[in-house]
Amino acid sequence: MSSARDDDQRATHHHLRETLSTTAQGLARIAGSAWTSGLSILAVSALVIAGLFLGFSHSWAAIVHSLAGLVSLLLLFSIQHSTNRQTQAILLKLDEIVHATDGADNRVIAAEERELHVQQRLESRHSPQ
Repeated sequence: MSSARDDDQRATHHHLRETLSTTAQGLARIAGSAWTSGLSILAVSALVIAGLFLGFSHSWAAIVHSLAGLVSLLLLFSIQHSTNRQTQAILLKLDEIVHATDGADNRVIAAEERELHVQQRLESRHSPQ
């Protein structure tokens, strides 16, 4: 039997997962905007100007490299999450279309989850010779 505590933990886990997913999607959407591109150009310009005044010191370079690494990592995971979520939604829609189409080969449903040799066999059946 499931206790109230287990239910609370599941609800908390679900809420946290949805919050993180929404945040990642928002970051990916913001990262792809024209405003972000403009701000990025301004930020890089400001860093170069600061480097000129600081003589491109070792500490300046360390700060720039650290910031670049952190921003890149954050964007990598945000964009990858959004891409995975969108891909899964597209695959679900395509599976539904195949399922609803008369005469379609239902063996291609969820083909992305099958082993590579099975995918190749399915492809060879459906490719024009």
